[in-house]
Amino acid sequence: MKDRQNTHKFLGVLAMSLALLSSCGGTPTGNNSQGGGGGGGGEVVLPDFPKTPADKDSWEYLKKEDGSVEDWTIDWYVNDSSFSWNTYGSDAVSRVIKEKTGVEIHFTSPVTDDGQKLATLISGDVLPDLLSVQCWYPQCAQLASQGYLYPLDPLIDKWAPSFKPRIQEDMWKYFQQGDGYTYGVPNFAYSTKYISDSEKLQPNGGLLVREDWYKEVEAAGIDMTTPDGFIAGCEYVKAKHSGSIPFQIGPFTTDGNTSLDWLSQYFCCEFEDGSGNYVERRRTDNYADMMKFLNECYSKKLITTANLSDKADQIRTKISRGNVFASIVTPQDYQVAFQNCYSQGITYIPLVLHNYKGQAPILQDISGNGYLLTMVSKKCSRPDKVIKLLDFLYSEEGQRLVAFGIEGETYNWNADKTGIEWTPRYLSGIQNPGSADANWVASYGLYNMTLVMNLAYIEKLKPTNGMRDTDLYIDNIKRPLTPYSYNYKPIFLKHNTDDPKYFDIMTKNTKIAQKWSESLVKIMQASNYKSVLDSSLAYAKRQGLDEVVAFYSKSYQNTKSVLGVEWGWPANRPGYTEPTTGRNGDFSYWRVLIHE
Repeated sequence: MKDRQNTHKFLGVLAMSLALLSSCGGTPTGNNSQGGGGGGGGEVVLPDFPKTPADKDSWEYLKKEDGSVEDWTIDWYVNDSSFSWNTYGSDAVSRVIKEKTGVEIHFTSPVTDDGQKLATLISGDVLPDLLSVQCWYPQCAQLASQGYLYPLDPLIDKWAPSFKPRIQEDMWKYFQQGDGYTYGVPNFAYSTKYISDSEKLQPNGGLLVREDWYKEVEAAGIDMTTPDGFIAGCEYVKAKHSGSIPFQIGPFTTDGNTSLDWLSQYFCCEFEDGSGNYVERRRTDNYADMMKFLNECYSKKLITTANLSDKADQIRTKISRGNVFASIVTPQDYQVAFQNCYSQGITYIPLVLHNYKGQAPILQDISGNGYLLTMVSKKCSRPDKVIKLLDFLYSEEGQRLVAFGIEGETYNWNADKTGIEWTPRYLSGIQNPGSADANWVASYGLYNMTLVMNLAYIEKLKPTNGMRDTDLYIDNIKRPLTPYSYNYKPIFLKHNTDDPKYFDIMTKNTKIAQKWSESLVKIMQASNYKSVLDSSLAYAKRQGLDEVVAFYSKSYQNTKSVLGVEWGWPANRPGYTEPTTGRNGDFSYWRVLIHE
């Protein structure tokens, strides 16, 4: 899954996009003349299509008297260059969606994630019927507030009443705007409707070490669970294994480095103080300790100079070759690389690294409030049909279709319908590449329609029968770190987008974040890391960091209130105790024991 941090992506064009929206004001052309739903929260005026009864699933009303469904077409923009559905129109999933709803979808997505495509759609007032945009982007809120979008609540009331009991109330409230309406459905959100916030889940990112080399380090008497011990272990591997890359971090981008976000969690860089107030983590002692650690790793050539300019593909290649000893990345983003190593007999296991104070890691789990927010544009000529399509995709029936296929063909329920299992033919297909059954499996097109995918529901049903060794390995790679993993939802801030300071604050934060990304590399390379860190913080302060923090502090309290929690930082929560496990975590969390 895509990782979501409390940052704003595509920083280079964010300010431009915001300016474009601001210049367009609250009266976009086209269907906005229908009024309502944003820019004041007044009565929502909808097109005059017949109201849909509530006696059955809303999409059933798309059927004509003869049982057929009328064909219709929509445009759906996905603001993610990695999105693709190459088999759409020829696979079973898209066929069933068409049979159920009659829709033919024309998907578009940007070539690069620089924000230009979204900015062009906004400035040209040519929004598609549906658009899926990263849920923390300010454009989502501003498109809603300026009347470019239909609020979903009245669409559901009028044309999809069966959608109401499916609503995940906590997520609905989280994305609710100041006018009281919710304008989008998130994917990859973990609602408490399906999974408790207290339930232990594996972390999103993780520190992994090559197992055979790690055992050599342990045999040499080096404990790598401390910062000094970690550095000593990397030095040992560097000296013993020619061509090895002791410590690999992920790519630097215009908004920072995700690996450093994960590392900050190992160093317990808190975002909340003991009174429940928001804390700017870059100003904490633990964050300074993390930069000291990285600076030492770089000065000792454990992190290579090339790593500072490596792109994701280059990092993927280095991991694939098995050259990397320790890496702190988002493993699911490098899944193929770790699978390639596994096929060569090279395995990676997690490492529990404590900070200089001896504090245990406090890691962000895989749950969150969503990645892409799917919204209905007022350019949509048939919102009555679109909301029925979303009702189907959002339903548990739709979720099972896009993830597991068709009951009786690719999967069957277990006896008490608490889980599912793959059918023998499906298992034959995944176990025999190149066979007729393998082609049959591919013809279903599973896991392509991810745009409203509910992972909290899907993961609970996910079949384990027939998983290949490589699948089990990847599924388990981070699970031993589960005792150190916690829900971080409160730090995914819900800002008051009606605040007149909102867009000014976002612009200030963008400028600070851009500069901070450059500063991170300089701090790592500096002969005096503390001096460069202090000067970087001073620059951020001059650019308005104090104002950003004051605004974020209000947002943080608002977010906790919306989520119904008193404490955000896990160590502040009642009953918190530091976990105690082995140096590599707790392997009892493996779904299937695949190591001796």
